[in-house]
Amino acid sequence: MLSILFFTVLAILVTGAALVANLPRAARLALLIMAPLLLVTGLLIGSSVVIAADRTGIVTKHFGGNMPPGHIVARAGEQGPQAQLLGPGWHFGFIPFLYEVEEVPVAIIEHGQLGFVTAKDGGALADGETFARPWGTVVDMLDPVTFLTKDGQRGPQVTVLTPGTYRYNPVLHSITNIDVLNVAPGTVAVITARTGTLPKTGPEAPAADANAVNGTSLVAQGERGIWREPMKPGAYYLNTNAFSPTIIKTAQRVYTYQQAAARTAAKAAAAGQDWSVTVRTKDGFSFPIDVRVACAVEASNAPYLVALLGDPDRMVKDDQEDENLELLEAKVILPAVRAIFRNVAETMNALEFVNARSLVEKAANDRMKIELAKVRVTCDGVFLGNIHLDASEAGRKLIATQTDREVAVNEQTLYTEQRKAQESRSSFVKAQEDAEQQRNLAKATYEVLVKEQGAKARAAEAKGEADYQTITGDGRAKAYEAMVKALGRDQVAQLELLKLVAEGKIQITPQVMVGGGGNGIDALVGTILHQSVQQLNKEKP
Repeated sequence: MLSILFFTVLAILVTGAALVANLPRAARLALLIMAPLLLVTGLLIGSSVVIAADRTGIVTKHFGGNMPPGHIVARAGEQGPQAQLLGPGWHFGFIPFLYEVEEVPVAIIEHGQLGFVTAKDGGALADGETFARPWGTVVDMLDPVTFLTKDGQRGPQVTVLTPGTYRYNPVLHSITNIDVLNVAPGTVAVITARTGTLPKTGPEAPAADANAVNGTSLVAQGERGIWREPMKPGAYYLNTNAFSPTIIKTAQRVYTYQQAAARTAAKAAAAGQDWSVTVRTKDGFSFPIDVRVACAVEASNAPYLVALLGDPDRMVKDDQEDENLELLEAKVILPAVRAIFRNVAETMNALEFVNARSLVEKAANDRMKIELAKVRVTCDGVFLGNIHLDASEAGRKLIATQTDREVAVNEQTLYTEQRKAQESRSSFVKAQEDAEQQRNLAKATYEVLVKEQGAKARAAEAKGEADYQTITGDGRAKAYEAMVKALGRDQVAQLELLKLVAEGKIQITPQVMVGGGGNGIDALVGTILHQSVQQLNKEKP
């Protein structure tokens, strides 16, 4: 629009110059005074440009010297794209037929992204370098004048743009938006730097590194090579073109090897061969087993593993498994599992292997820890699952034989236990009978002793009674004799009779009838004897 206005004013001035001769003198004088003013105004208006706030002006010069070979942006006013950038607002002096100003949008880097910059002009990269030297600030890098006069290098730039808005010259720089590096929890990022200072070599090199892989040491951050310190979970504004990240899982890995599904119809009939882990015992039996391996890669060991294998989580084709497996699994885990269990199996018979599963599992676990430690992988455990001895006809026959043997042994054990139980029961009954007889014998012996003691007691009592009666009788006889001598027989008898009557021990009515012969003494003696017999009858038990 401003260019059109400029040429319109210029055409009016030319036309007016042609008509000025026909004008009155006063009109000619006024026109001569106004013509320069109109010319200056036209030049100012026609050579001005207005740049919007979200745009950048790129200037191209149509006249001037040629740029040196290899240059695409003019540094000293040569014709062609100029290094100068026009910001928002009015700019004057860009005469349309001398200059062309193009408006281009600013670069916008969204949140979660960064800008990767490539320079199309500048100095050449040094030998062996694939990225330009880093810049102190992105402002200096994106300013064409500063970039071209401060030894900016052509090619990919190490310095990246963080989220924001940037003015740049698309003739000099191209900007590509890439995602920031996000390291998720349970992972780390191992960085392989394609640029940076070279590690020291020769006499100045550090002592042999324990983390060296095939003679190549891990390097410090900022050096070229694999950094020995991985990047922990988080978000990083890292130029992933210059610093290539390899994401390594540090969470526990579990690899399970069980019966594989038939992969093709042709293999379906030979399902016994579609197993990940098959062992052969020393007695010639081959059979598959189920195995589960738990392991983990510690963050500090991740760089070593990357140096050894590259990306251990990269999927590769395993010809034996006929499927895609992680590189770590295909090259380390599965071969180690197969070798370890086969080495253990070759020292045992099939039934020994089955019956000693806990010992087999422990031996495999110990050996796996040693093998994985060689590649800096921590073994959390090896677990032996089902042992499929019945996967083959020979194995099934062996199991059947073993089962029959165990049944026979169990039956024999049962019979032995039953016999022992019967013998124990017989011994118990005999012991009960013996105990009963012992009780009866003890009772009889005791009764004999009681009777013997009773007899002895009664004998002693009878003897005592006899002795008592003898002594009493002798005493009474002597007393009677003395009384008879003193009083006479009749008086003594009468005296005793009166005593007994007084004591109430005899009845006054005679119970003894005395016949015609004899005398009174005979009746008294009979009464006394009758009383004595009654007394003895009362004392008997």
